[in-house]
Amino acid sequence: MFGKEGHSRRGEIRRSLNWRILGSTTRNILVLVIICCVIMALAMQSLANNILLDSLEPMARQSAKTVEANIHMLADRMMNIAGDTRILPSADSGNGTALQVEREQVLTEAAEIYELYNIAFYDLDGQLIQGIGEAPEKLESSFFALLKETDNLTTDSSTLFQNRLGITMGMPVKEKGETILYVVCVYKYDTVNDVLSNINLGRNGTAFMVNREGIVTGHPDQSQVLAGSTLLQLSDGNAKAIDRVTTGETGAVEFLIEGENMLVAFSPIRGTQWSLVLQIPKADYNSFINGAMLVAILATLVVLAISILLVLRLARSISSPVKSVTSRMVALSDGDLHTEVSKVQSGDELEVLTQTLGVTVESVNRYISDIQQVLTQVAGGNLRVEPQVDYRGDFALIRESLSTIIQSMNETMVGFGASASRLAEMSEELNGQSGQLHQASMEQNQSAEGLVNAVSQVKERLSSVTESSSQTRAKTEEIAQCIQEANKRMDSLSGAMDNISSNAQEITKIAKAIEDIAFQTSILAINASVEAARAGSAGKGFAVVADEVKQLASRSAEAAQSATDMVSSTRAIIQNGVELTADTAGSLQVISAVSDQISGISDQLVAAVQSQEMALAAMEERIETITSIANRNLQNAEGTEQSSGLLAKEAEALRFQVRRFALKEERD
Repeated sequence: MFGKEGHSRRGEIRRSLNWRILGSTTRNILVLVIICCVIMALAMQSLANNILLDSLEPMARQSAKTVEANIHMLADRMMNIAGDTRILPSADSGNGTALQVEREQVLTEAAEIYELYNIAFYDLDGQLIQGIGEAPEKLESSFFALLKETDNLTTDSSTLFQNRLGITMGMPVKEKGETILYVVCVYKYDTVNDVLSNINLGRNGTAFMVNREGIVTGHPDQSQVLAGSTLLQLSDGNAKAIDRVTTGETGAVEFLIEGENMLVAFSPIRGTQWSLVLQIPKADYNSFINGAMLVAILATLVVLAISILLVLRLARSISSPVKSVTSRMVALSDGDLHTEVSKVQSGDELEVLTQTLGVTVESVNRYISDIQQVLTQVAGGNLRVEPQVDYRGDFALIRESLSTIIQSMNETMVGFGASASRLAEMSEELNGQSGQLHQASMEQNQSAEGLVNAVSQVKERLSSVTESSSQTRAKTEEIAQCIQEANKRMDSLSGAMDNISSNAQEITKIAKAIEDIAFQTSILAINASVEAARAGSAGKGFAVVADEVKQLASRSAEAAQSATDMVSSTRAIIQNGVELTADTAGSLQVISAVSDQISGISDQLVAAVQSQEMALAAMEERIETITSIANRNLQNAEGTEQSSGLLAKEAEALRFQVRRFALKEERD
C-alpha cells in the first residue's frame, strides 16, 4: 500500500512540476504583458495625441504664414498702386481733369493686372473720389476707422462684399509724409481659397479662418462664409478654444464636436485680424495608431511565445533532476536503499542536492547494515556486541541507543539469573510450607465436620419445640378469634336489644297517640250524634255514620291499650335480656384477656425458639464458611504444593535460558 501511495505521489509530481513552473511563469508574464499592453496603449494614445497636437501647431503656424504671404503679396500690390506717382497731383497734371485721367489709368491697369472686384480712391472722410467697378460711395465705418487709425496697409476683418466673397484692403496715399487720400480695393476670394483648399489635412481635415469676433472669414465650403457661420457653431460651443483663437494665440487642443474627438490647431495671420484654424477628426489617425498598437501587440505576443518556450526549457532543465531526486526519495520511502542516485552535472543547487541525497542514502544504508548486524548478534544471544560504524550528527543517537539497549539487556539478563536462583530457593521453602498447610487444613476440616453434626442435632430439637409452640400459638389464636367473634355478636345483640327497646318506646308513644286520636274521635262522634238528633230526619244518615265512627274509635282505643300492655311486657323481657347480655360480654372479655396472656406467652416462647434457630443458622453458616475455607485451604495447599514444584522447574528453565546469553559481566 505504501509503495502504491509513493508511486501515486511520484506520478502527481511528474504531472504537475513542469506545468506549475510553466503555468506560474506564464501567468506572471501574461499579467505583465497585459499591464504593459494597457500602459503601452494608453501611452501610445497619449503620445499620439501629443505628437499630433505638436505637429498640428507648427502646421497651423506654417499655413498661417502661407496665407500671410499671399496677403503680403496683395499688400505689395497695394503698395505699388499707392506708390504710383500718377496718383499724386503735380505741375504737369494741370487741372483736375488730367489728374483724374491719370488716376483712371492707374485704376484700370491695376484692375487688368490683378484679380479685383473693384478699386477706388477715397478722400480723408471716406467718400468716393474715383473708382472702377462697383465701388461703394462711402467706406464702411469700422474699416475706415481702422484705416485712419493705422494709417498704413489695412485689411478688413470681413470677407463679405456685396454678397460675394472678397478681401478688402486699403492703404493711404502720402505726399510729403502726409496722407492725401486712400486707395481701397477688393481682391477676389480665390487668393485665399486656393491656400485653404491646398492645405492637406488627412481625409476629413478642414482649414478655415475666423476674425476676432469669431466669425468665419474663410472656408473651403464658401457657403459657411456666406451664411455667416461662427467659430462657436463649428467648435460645438467649446468656449475655451474660442477664447484662445479670438485672442490671437497659437496652439493646439483636443475636444469633442458632435460626439467626435477633434484635433484643432490655430495660429494668427499677421497683418490681419484673422486666425487660421486647422480642424482634423482624430479618427483619421486612429488607423495608424491602431496599426502601430497591433504591431506592438503582435510583437509582444511573439516575445511572449519565445519567453514561454525558454521558460519551458528552463522548467524541464529544473524538473528533470528534481524528478530524478523525487523518484529516488519515493523509492527510499518505499524502503529501497540500494539503487544509486543519478548524478546531475549542473553546477548549481541541483547538483549539490543529488550529491547530498546519494551521501544520505549511502549513510542510511551503512547505518541500517550495522544495526542489522548488532540486532542479529543480540538475537543469537551475544550481548557483548557493539556498533562498528561511526555514526555522524544526529545519527549518533542511534549508536547511543543501541549501546543503551545492549547494556540494559545485559543488566536484565543478570537480574533474570539472580531472580531465577532466588526463585528456586523460594520454591523449595514454599514446598515445605505447603505440606504443613495441607496437614493443618485436613485437621481443621475434620473439626469443622464434627461441629456441624453437633449443631445439626441441636437444630433438630429446637425444630420440634418450635413446631409445638407453633401449634399452641395456633390454637390460642383460634380461641382468641372465637372470643372476638362472640364479643362482636354480643355487641350486635346488645345493639339489637337497644334498638328493640327504642322501638318499644316509639310504639308506646304511637299507642298513646292512637288513644288520644280515639278519644278525640269519640268526642267528635258524640258531637255528630247530637247534631244529627237536632237535624231530625235529615240527619239520620249522618247519625249512622257518627255511630260507626264512635264504634271505630272505641275499637281503636282498645287496640291501643292492648298494644301498650304488650309493649310494657316486652320491655321488661328486653331489659332482662340486656342484663344477661352484659354479663355474658363481661365473661367473654375475661376469657379474651386470659387468651391474650396465653398468646403473649406463646409468642415469647416462639420468639425465643426462633432466635435460637437464627443463632444456630448463623452458626451453621459460619461453620459452613469455615468448612469451605478449610476445603479451599486444603485445595490451595495441594495447588501450592504442585505450583511450588512447577515453580522450581520454571526457575531451572529460566536459569538455563539466561546461560544461553554471553553477558559482559561473564566476559569481564
